[in-house]
Amino acid sequence: MNYNELLTDFLHINSRSRNEQQAFKDNQIKKLLSEAVAKSNYYRELLAQNNVDIEAIQTCTDLHQLPIISSEVFLKPMPTVSMAFNDIVRYCHTSGSTGTPKRVPYTRKDIENAVISQARSYLFAGVEPFDKCLCAMTYGPWPSGMICHAAAEVFGLTIPADSFLGIDHQLQSLQRDQLDYMVCLPSLLPRLERHCLEKDISPASLNIRNIFMVGELFSEDFRARYEQLFNSKLINMYANTELGLIASECQHHNLHVWEDFFHAEVIDPDTGEPCKDGVTGELVITALQREALPLIRYNTHDLVEMHRGPCECGHPGTYLGPIKGRLDNMFTINGGNIYPITLENAITAIAGLSSFYHCIIEKVDGHDHLTFEIEAREAVNQQEKERLARLFYSNLTSSDVTLRMIFLGLETASRINIEILQPGEISKKAGKVKKIIDRR
Repeated sequence: MNYNELLTDFLHINSRSRNEQQAFKDNQIKKLLSEAVAKSNYYRELLAQNNVDIEAIQTCTDLHQLPIISSEVFLKPMPTVSMAFNDIVRYCHTSGSTGTPKRVPYTRKDIENAVISQARSYLFAGVEPFDKCLCAMTYGPWPSGMICHAAAEVFGLTIPADSFLGIDHQLQSLQRDQLDYMVCLPSLLPRLERHCLEKDISPASLNIRNIFMVGELFSEDFRARYEQLFNSKLINMYANTELGLIASECQHHNLHVWEDFFHAEVIDPDTGEPCKDGVTGELVITALQREALPLIRYNTHDLVEMHRGPCECGHPGTYLGPIKGRLDNMFTINGGNIYPITLENAITAIAGLSSFYHCIIEKVDGHDHLTFEIEAREAVNQQEKERLARLFYSNLTSSDVTLRMIFLGLETASRINIEILQPGEISKKAGKVKKIIDRR
């Protein structure tokens, strides 16, 4: 696909009325179910075990009759699961940050659709023909580097800058090649900031217009800081290995779902019932055009709110609020639920703390103990460490009623420990940082 084809496709999709879009999705649902039953032994048996008559499912609103699937689908022998086993041309792997890595198959059409979805995100944010990109994602068995790179090549020059090549390589490319935008993990920016400061380089002098963020949560304080520091616009993209890029952010920070590729539902984690618009629940996705295997009502376990458009930006259709984390990563202390993004907000609101941290949860003598290890932005002495620790604890006990109850109780019982680390003690290793470490 070239730029003109991408633009034509994008305009066509966005010109559909709500009724036309819904009719397309309903037809795709019927086609997908028919192929899944005909070609996937696993899915045929799953429906039989749940006494599902696919003839009763004519529209997206009927999908609640189908069972929800999860990561167990990737543990089955692929010849029994796949709808197109002989057409599989690539396997990719998840990072394994929330469990055993999953091995995800792609056909050529699946790869093409993943590239289109990713390229739409760039187009949606204003990337133009001949714009140049630094792709600082991880290449190898993970799909992010290859897909983000191929999508950027639709527009123009794309320089591979695998995170394992090192920060020097990435900085040199940004300085030398006059790049317009970059795609990376949010955690690259603090590393790049520190490297620029060490070399007496102003991050704003790199002249990166847009920075596309994918793969990790980040707070609004993080966004504000790095937009100002790099004089760039930070744009969030929501994707995973199993499904590809699902939604792209507009200027109002809403994540717009590409509805010709995906149908989104948000369900109550306890009951499985649909949540009302604006209520947080687990995101369940149906991949409408996936060939390699049927991902129908696939539970991402990501916690989010859903809204039905139009958005303030004018874009029609379904959009999501900020991802609050995975249910896998949510943890309960003193009877209260804690989401990773809540901790991220409490940390990044403090000027002297970076976004690199560990929250370590352990069971000691039958009680939950928490240790926070948080990197400082700059080298700190003991007095400054103590001051930053006090500020962080104050944030935890003042920003939210639930957090106040949880952490005041832990402090009273001397079951919380806050350690401020020197720069680089967590961030020196490239790639994702596992922030929630539950050892109970």
